[in-house]
Amino acid sequence: MSKRLLVCGAGAAGLTAAIFAAEQGAEVLVLERTKQAGKKILMSGGTRCNVLPVKATLADYHTASSPNILKKIFKTWSVSACKRWFTDELRLRLACEEESNKWFPVSNSAKEVRDLLLTRALDAGVKVRYESAVEGITPLDTGWQVKLTTGEVFSGDAVIIATGGLSVPTIGTDGMGHRFLKPHGHLTGPVYPALTPLLGTNAAHKALSGLSLNVRMRVMHGDKCLFEANRTGFLFTHRGYSGPAVLDVSHFYREEFAKKSELSRENLRYEVSWDDADHETWRTRLEGKGGVTVNGVLRQYLPNRLTEVLCAEAATDSRQNPGERKAAELSREERKRLLKLLTACELPVNGDEGYRKAEVTGGGVPLEEINPATMESRLHPGLYLCGEIMDVFGRIGGFNFYWAWVSGRLAGMKAAEGRAD
Repeated sequence: MSKRLLVCGAGAAGLTAAIFAAEQGAEVLVLERTKQAGKKILMSGGTRCNVLPVKATLADYHTASSPNILKKIFKTWSVSACKRWFTDELRLRLACEEESNKWFPVSNSAKEVRDLLLTRALDAGVKVRYESAVEGITPLDTGWQVKLTTGEVFSGDAVIIATGGLSVPTIGTDGMGHRFLKPHGHLTGPVYPALTPLLGTNAAHKALSGLSLNVRMRVMHGDKCLFEANRTGFLFTHRGYSGPAVLDVSHFYREEFAKKSELSRENLRYEVSWDDADHETWRTRLEGKGGVTVNGVLRQYLPNRLTEVLCAEAATDSRQNPGERKAAELSREERKRLLKLLTACELPVNGDEGYRKAEVTGGGVPLEEINPATMESRLHPGLYLCGEIMDVFGRIGGFNFYWAWVSGRLAGMKAAEGRAD
């Protein structure tokens, strides 16, 4: 008799788990809270779906759990092997976007990705039941029982939890998985929005809303650099700051993250270098063009609107804008302030956009609570966990999808192994 598996959640991880379980011979029922599968897939990458990064390392991920456990899980399915599955098995044509180093569908359609996954699942015999919100799970003598909010009950030999987190609540995410795991001893700990825009208080910066450029971003704690990103996209918004450079470091602001990392949020600074030039390079640029106005020098390297704001902020006298004077006429203090603004401009961050605009949820079930060879709970046999519910998230660029594909595949394969009693 084939194993009967229940999968809670029809997102990226849940669909992948269902596919690999069914193709191992299991009888699979997916219970999805909303009216359609893969809603987060559909909106990802601006509806283009950045399926995978070109390569991934542990440095691209954050977890408060053991990095060695995460490494073991990723070793079960490399990026290249995962890509081959999409191209060879699902027949998804992918193209590499050189600027971002991501794999996108040639069609630029996230719907194609979702549809191919769903079709593969259905062809393998997976049954999907929509508008089926899970209220709780209960271990049985020979398996697991899943109860819906409607009162309906389903039973299976094993259950896979792929309910996601709290990010983007408009698509139906509610964090229910975290809540119904707690009675079973899983210490999900504090969770927080990650990869979310930051809020700022600088009125001049708000006037730059819509301006985008590539920058280098640093997160400082006192004199210590906690994170330094490669040059990547930065966007001024009417409420603060966004773009990959900002999203990748937004979690540092969160008190829940700071406490776990033993950091004082008050001592955190977000610093931006507006291009690749360091302090000395900018000094040379200004000194070499002493007869040109400061605005004129800066505009050779930076957008006009930004140079005007930086020059105004460098002023020691509000009645006199140094940008209108020749570079050679800058006072020592003005030059010092300008160089600081160009190479280590501190963003006045006072909040973030929260789960409403977060790409993922930080925190979750510690990796120590699952077997990295199977994704099975160490506390309860027959209970498997995968995807965003775990204490893992990656930076922007397909890294979180890669985690969903890897963990979902492993959970589905291992849950389906063997025979039911």
